[in-house]
Amino acid sequence: MQPVESLEETSSIDPNTLDLDSLLVRFPWEEKWTELAEPIDSLWSFDLDASPSALWPWLIDTSSFNKRIEIPEMKFKEINGRLFGTSKNAGIPMEWEEVPWEWEYCKQLNNARIYSKGFAYYVRTRYLLFPLEENKTRLFVYFGWIPKGWIGKTILQIGMKQMYKSYQKGLNGVVSDLKKTKDLSWLGPSALGFIKETKLNREPVFPARMQQIRVGFIREGQPRELVDKVLNYILDADESDLYRIRVKALSKAWDISEKDLLLVFLHGCRLGLFTISWDVVCPHCRGVRTEAQHLGDLPTRDNCEVCEIQFEANQWNSIEITFHVHPSIREVQKRMFCAAEPATKNHIRFQKYLSPGESYKSKLLLKNGVYRLRINGDKNYTLLEIKDEAKNDSLLWKPNGLPEQIEAGFEPNLILENETSAPRCFIIEERKEDQDCLRPSDLFNFQDFRDLFSQEALSTDLQLDIGIQTILFTDIVGSTKFYYNKGDSGAFSEVRYHFVEVYKVVREFQGAVVKTIGDAVMASFSSPVAAVEASVKLQEFFSDENPETPIRIRISLHTGPCLAVNLNSNIDYFGNTVNFAAKLQAIADGEEIVFSEVIFKDKELRKLMTEKGWKVRRVKFNQSWINEETLAYKLVFNGLEQKDE
Repeated sequence: MQPVESLEETSSIDPNTLDLDSLLVRFPWEEKWTELAEPIDSLWSFDLDASPSALWPWLIDTSSFNKRIEIPEMKFKEINGRLFGTSKNAGIPMEWEEVPWEWEYCKQLNNARIYSKGFAYYVRTRYLLFPLEENKTRLFVYFGWIPKGWIGKTILQIGMKQMYKSYQKGLNGVVSDLKKTKDLSWLGPSALGFIKETKLNREPVFPARMQQIRVGFIREGQPRELVDKVLNYILDADESDLYRIRVKALSKAWDISEKDLLLVFLHGCRLGLFTISWDVVCPHCRGVRTEAQHLGDLPTRDNCEVCEIQFEANQWNSIEITFHVHPSIREVQKRMFCAAEPATKNHIRFQKYLSPGESYKSKLLLKNGVYRLRINGDKNYTLLEIKDEAKNDSLLWKPNGLPEQIEAGFEPNLILENETSAPRCFIIEERKEDQDCLRPSDLFNFQDFRDLFSQEALSTDLQLDIGIQTILFTDIVGSTKFYYNKGDSGAFSEVRYHFVEVYKVVREFQGAVVKTIGDAVMASFSSPVAAVEASVKLQEFFSDENPETPIRIRISLHTGPCLAVNLNSNIDYFGNTVNFAAKLQAIADGEEIVFSEVIFKDKELRKLMTEKGWKVRRVKFNQSWINEETLAYKLVFNGLEQKDE
């Protein structure tokens, strides 16, 4: 479905001369609406003490802004990819279909509603932003109504006068809050909820159930100050901030350790404070399509009717973990005061619908970087790199008319042409991944999650892409002779002691033990540096210089893409990366660390090796299964010399 109203290039508009008459010339009413009633049009101008880029996150979050100006709460339901809303305004029930929004980053946005019940047939809204000197912005706000009868006309004429005053007050409040949340401007209105602090007494008083949970946290060793901060946040934050709690965003806003906060939330799930949600996210619009209570409930495929695509739910960017407040603590509903479509898709910088045969041009206000150009309903996309040195300063985009990769200069001129016989939606989005998304790999590589949620497992038919992982294998050297000399009881005691130390070190360097295989350990880390540091500490412990243990181990490491699978009802890792890391054990002796060339080339690891004075010995590794030879590296650390190969 295409919007009734469309964007128009704003660079030709003079903000000093723009008035209602000239705006209506640029954006005329369609005859089908003016046949129903005479329009009621309003255009307001506001000069705001903030730049367009600072204002943009606050303006596109229309739900938060509508709440600020006391617009009644709205409820929305998605049916076959179309959004339908209901509310009560001045005691009158309102029902409508939300027309898909259009927007262009830091320049304009517009939407419309087709009413089936209420005091209007139709409304269209448009924001136009123009930069002024010294980080100021002139914002034009336009409303156009098609009233239903004389009652609707009277209500709207009075209501728009009051709305203007509400906008004045609301926008002044936005500018004021922008100053308060300057360091968190990337969060938009959510920053207000994150920085809100409650004055605490030495022993804060919570409702009985929360006080009981607080005691449980403290018994489990969680820091009181952080626990109290989380509990107060749950009591005081707006429902919109609590509906899907994103731990990474919260840790950034509070400037605290992500791991520490995540641990509080995981313990909170066990104590009945939170529930965990495994959300299947559309790879295009990033909207939640399915919310699963358990890892094993995740589907293998899902679909997004809004983006008109089906997608695999096992991809690296398909799953996000969020937290909900347990209903026994606080009933949190998803309260909305607008569809707020641009805010829910803030990675999308440009969205424009074109009718068959229609064209459009604009000057894109996009920073240097890589963007994806796609048309709704099409899984394929073009990568656009914007950089200063690019010679091409314009871009012609037609459906199926772009190569896989293109480049353009800073703020290029965009020309869209829809030569097809059907409406098309053109979308430009940031390529970078959502930095605040908590992904399955973040939990799978977190030992505390594996300890606290050992019952969680993938469904047997789901292989989940968890991206690049560093896999570490340990193995006890000469275990057969060791068992013979020590006897079963003595060997068991020493091996158990060895496992305790391995678990402790892996956890210390932010890794997780995936599984044990006999007396060997398989662990995973999010970075090669952490894995190598853990390896060095393990070898220092299980060395000849430590009389506490007779055990000696060898360690092998490799980095690459992995799949998470269900093996024996546990979360296991699978793939060539795991196999290669295990095979490297064949060229490692006791007290040695061997790793692949991929790890050796890691920039952060090379920097660490220089700082520590570590060196490597290059060795040959025969991949017998493919009859090829490759290079591997043995680490020389703490002055320990290793045997020449």
